[in-house]
Amino acid sequence: MNVKERSYSIGKGFLLMVWFYFLYQVSAIPMVIPTLKTIKELWIKIILFVLGIVLSYLLMKYIWDYFAGDFHPDVEFLPSFDRKHKVVIYIILAILLLVLVGWSSYVVPTSDNQSEIIDMFGKGKWSTIVSVVALGPVIEELIFRGALQKLFFRRIETKWQMGLYIIISTALFTWIHGTPFNAQMIPYLVMGVIFSSSYVLLGDIKYDISLHVLNNLISIIMMSV
Repeated sequence: MNVKERSYSIGKGFLLMVWFYFLYQVSAIPMVIPTLKTIKELWIKIILFVLGIVLSYLLMKYIWDYFAGDFHPDVEFLPSFDRKHKVVIYIILAILLLVLVGWSSYVVPTSDNQSEIIDMFGKGKWSTIVSVVALGPVIEELIFRGALQKLFFRRIETKWQMGLYIIISTALFTWIHGTPFNAQMIPYLVMGVIFSSSYVLLGDIKYDISLHVLNNLISIIMMSV
């Protein structure tokens, strides 16, 4: 690939990432509206709820189909782990996630993003639960783990490339959650590193999606008690 082709590929990839993120924001609007203002009419809430789910599903399908469902990173220098080893790695990552995120939530101030979710939860419980626990994690992993890898790191041949992928993926993940450059970013940095690491180590996007769902589910449960 010459310089011109590489520049075109990078530019196209950048525009696609922006496009996917724009569609993500649009698909989230119906879920967010009930949490921004008090809507008393039940039928309006139901319509917005269903519309949000439909738009999110269509976006998931669009991204999935765009890459033909191939969210299996090609990391050439890693061994092919069998099922037992993958389970062990997954459990280790899950424990690290829960311990480190739990610890950081106690030692750093509540982030603006988390405060917004708490406020949304108080105004629209079910919309927030579905959005935060089910829809958001799937779409974010498809974009910031899957699409990023497919567009810019199709073949990961060295540890340096894998490290760069994890850094960029984590930086984007932290940035989209509106975290300022201070201690509030620590939980999102931890999540970003663990989610992107699970994707490249375990070789399937289902693992980082499930970790993301688990993290957000526990956050919602803690919010409810």
